[in-house]
This record gives sequence, C-alpha cells and structure tokens, in this order.
Amino acid sequence: MVVAAVPGRTIVLISLAAAALVSHAQDAAVRATVDRPTVRENESFVYSIVADGSGRDDPDLSPIEQQFDVLSQSHRTRIEIVDGQRRQVAEWDYELFPMGPGRFVLPQIDIAGALSNAVEIEVLPAPVSDEQLADIFIEVDAQPSTPYVQSQVLFTLRLFVGVSTGRATLTAPRVSGGEAIVERLGEDRQYQTTRAGKSFSVRERRYAIFPQETGLLTVGPATFEAMVVPNRGFSRVQRLRSGSLELDVQPAVAPPPEFPNAVWLPARSLTLTEDWVDEEGRFSPGVPRTRMLTVEADGLLETQLPEISLTPATGIRQYPDQPDLDRRISEQGVQGRRVERYAVIAQNSGEIEIPGQELAWWNVVEARWAIARIEPSVVTVIPGIEPVFDELAPGEAEAESEPLPMPPTSNYWPAVSAVLAVGWLATLVAWLRGRTAGRVASATPAPPARRARNRQLLRKLRTVCEQNDASAAHELLLQWAELRFPESPPQSLGVLAGRLPRAVAVEIAVLEASVYGAGAAEWNGKGLAHALKGVDSVARESSEDRPDPLLPLYR
Repeated sequence: MVVAAVPGRTIVLISLAAAALVSHAQDAAVRATVDRPTVRENESFVYSIVADGSGRDDPDLSPIEQQFDVLSQSHRTRIEIVDGQRRQVAEWDYELFPMGPGRFVLPQIDIAGALSNAVEIEVLPAPVSDEQLADIFIEVDAQPSTPYVQSQVLFTLRLFVGVSTGRATLTAPRVSGGEAIVERLGEDRQYQTTRAGKSFSVRERRYAIFPQETGLLTVGPATFEAMVVPNRGFSRVQRLRSGSLELDVQPAVAPPPEFPNAVWLPARSLTLTEDWVDEEGRFSPGVPRTRMLTVEADGLLETQLPEISLTPATGIRQYPDQPDLDRRISEQGVQGRRVERYAVIAQNSGEIEIPGQELAWWNVVEARWAIARIEPSVVTVIPGIEPVFDELAPGEAEAESEPLPMPPTSNYWPAVSAVLAVGWLATLVAWLRGRTAGRVASATPAPPARRARNRQLLRKLRTVCEQNDASAAHELLLQWAELRFPESPPQSLGVLAGRLPRAVAVEIAVLEASVYGAGAAEWNGKGLAHALKGVDSVARESSEDRPDPLLPLYR
C-alpha cells in the first residue's frame, strides 16, 4: 500500500471546495407545480418552476414537449430576506397545451444540477362539439350533489369568453330554498380552451358552500355583465345568467353510543395533535409549561371546530388561553384549523400522567363516525427550588434522612462516621422543627425593618388589587412571599397559596387562573385585597384540614 502525504493547505482547499458544492446543491432547491391537477385536452394550464439560488439558465423542457405544446413562457427573479439571510429566487411560468387525453407525469427538470419534483396531471377528453356555441357562456358544477347538513359543497363556475370585452363583472351564485354559508376560494384561474373549433378565454371561480338546513337547496344563478366589443359593428352591454343546481341536503347522523354528546363535524378528514411549546421539555412543580392542542379538518370552517373539553387530570392544573382560528385553501376546498394553548402546572414531583384526548367526527367520504385521538403520556416532574408537598412529621424526616451505610475500612473510621452521622441527624431534626414552627404561627417577632417592609409591600399589593392589575399583583405577591418566608421563598402562586389561610388561598387561586388563563382582563382583585387585610393576624391553617383552593377550572 502506498500512502501519499497531502499538504495541509491542499486539505483545506479540498474541504472548502466540498463545502461549496454542498452549499450550492442546497441553495438550488427546485419546486414544480401546476395551477390545477385536472384539465381537458382542449384547455391550457400553467406549469411553474421555482428555483432557489443563483441559477439563471432556462430549464430544458424537451421531455415535456413530447406530450404538451408550450404556448408561452415568462421568467422573473426576486430577492428574499429569510432569517437575516439574502436569497435569490428564480421563477419560470409555462402555458402548456396537451396533445391528447390521459394521465401524465411531468418529469423532473434539471436546474443548475438540482432536480425538481415530478408533477402528475390528468387530461380529460374534450366535450362533444356544439356548432351553436355562443360567444359568451357559463358552466357550473357542484360536488357532492347530496351533501350532509353543514358539510362542504365545492361549487365551480367557469366563464367562457370568445370575444373582446370590457368593464366586466361576475356575481356570486345566489342560494335559495334554505340557509347556507358561501365562501369564495382564492383567486380566479384563467386559461385558454377551444370548443367546436373556437378559442375561448376561461375564467374559473370556486366557492365553498355549507348548507345549514336539510332539504332541497338551489344554488345559482350567477350573473355576468360586460361591454362586448365585436369585430364589426357597435359595442354593446351584454348580461348573461348561469344555470342553477339543486342540492339534496341530508340530515346529521346520530352520534355513536360511546360519544353521546359528540358535536356534528362532517369532514373529509380530521386530525388532533399535541405539541409542547417549551424546548427544554422539563416539568418542575409550580412552573407552567405550554401545551398546544391542534384540530385540523378538511371541509370545515374554523368556526365550526369546537372547544376541546380536557380530560380531568390528577396532579396538574391546566389553564386555557384564547384559541387561534385560521383556515387554508387547497384543491379540496377549505381546511379549518383551531389551536388551543394551555398553561400546565404540575403540583408535585414524581411521575404524572397527562390524559389523552378524543374527538368524534363524521367522515363524509366513508359515511361513518371516526375518532381522532391523542394517546395519554407519562411525564416526570423534577423537584425544583420549591416543590409542592405536604410537610413531614419530624419522625418521618428522620426516617427519610438516614445516611447510606459506608463500607467498613477499619475499626476506627466506622466509629467516627457513626458519631458524625448522629450529630448530623440531630442538627437536621432541630432545623426541621424550627422551620415547621416558624411556618405555623409566626410566634417569633420579626425585626422592625422587616415588619416595615412587610407593611409597605402589603399596602402596594392591596392598591394594585383594587386597580384589578393581575400582572402587578402576581409580581408583588412573590416579592412579599420572599419576605414572609425567607427560609424557603415560594417560587409560584400555587406554592404560596398552600402556606396561607383558606380565604387568601382561594383568592390567590383566582389570580393564578387569571394570569395563566385567558381571562386576565376580567380579573377582579377586590376579593384578594380584602383577604390580605387580616393576613398577619390569622394563623395558617393546616393544609391537611382544608380542601384544595383551586376553583373548578380544568384539573
């Protein structure tokens, strides 16, 4: 074997060259799309290619030109700033005309060494020729024709124009025979086609219609009005109405026995997912984490998606925030989306089960009830600075604090270790007893400076409570907690509530729900201000003798 020595500078140059090739390959990401997946053999469509990077050479479309004619093309570049990085993007648009019907796959196109994705398209046969076609006419289509109540109907309107026009308007279809929600889907599509040997410019507009009542529903007509400019003669205003379609709206289906209170959600598909916003993914007692539940449904508006009813949980408190509602438009119509966020606060260290969630919905494609699920999970709550736990009796503290046995090394050192262990245990027991006694009654008077600071903080706290300022009250309460319990200051409102009398604890629970929930603007602090007036004169009640002060929110 012969091993040749390579100079260090050569290695660096090779590494830089390899990195440059990798970077160039990543920058040259190529994406291909069509404006609609199904066309007729006498209709044109738009094929688009978008390439990231500095590649400027026109793509080679020779593989595509075997099945499609290229009627026109355009090219443009733009500069994007993403995460502070400057990026150049090149775009090509081609108007293609199929040579015949069938299913085709537009192959991968090479751009500066990077390949685009393949794109499928279906070309349907041209309709039967009509020698008496007008210069302007409208076609309408609705799918399905027998929808369920509150489900989506895709209504497509195509305007064919074979003459020059100006000042054109096209109205939305009218709905009669019952209530319905009509939503326009995106921008109009435009393409060229031929009928009976005559060329037409086509404007395609889509609507999502959601019937709100059962029975027959009539959709249409839509009205087109324009100034028509013929090849000869004078211009004239022409008004044209489309035909109408009847929908036979079916009633809702009774929910399954295992979900008797299920909300009626007729959709093509529905998913329920769970995410945790916090990157660290750790639980500590009293420290909130954000849980995010997302419902996405094809064929439903975002306003149709219900609020998620949380399954009761032991050992955690969950406070809901305002939901986020939005929608997306796809080839299948509307996709509604609802995102619920919760502040999740663990109450104790150890293992806690986060319950699963279930949402029943009606599958309109398969005509059956389906269940979207999130499986339960077990999380480990790591003790923090101030874990939430019931205070142990001195004997229990001693039992849990026994030192681990040391391996024997000689007769002298085991005896010394035993003496030190006994002394350490005695010190620990005395400290625990003094700490417990200090919590229960505040029998030892505080220094004058501390009492003055205590009164000052309580006055400020009552003032912000009277002003219903939840954020300021939260901050001042934790400051006052450091002064009130200097030996182990509470790090959260839940821990602080566990050390105070019932009246104060209940009001702090209301404040906690306001801070971490969705009702911060509606918090009324007068109850907490009143409860704080006697906080120094009321001894702390045993946490074992009173119920949990949390209001009946989510558990």
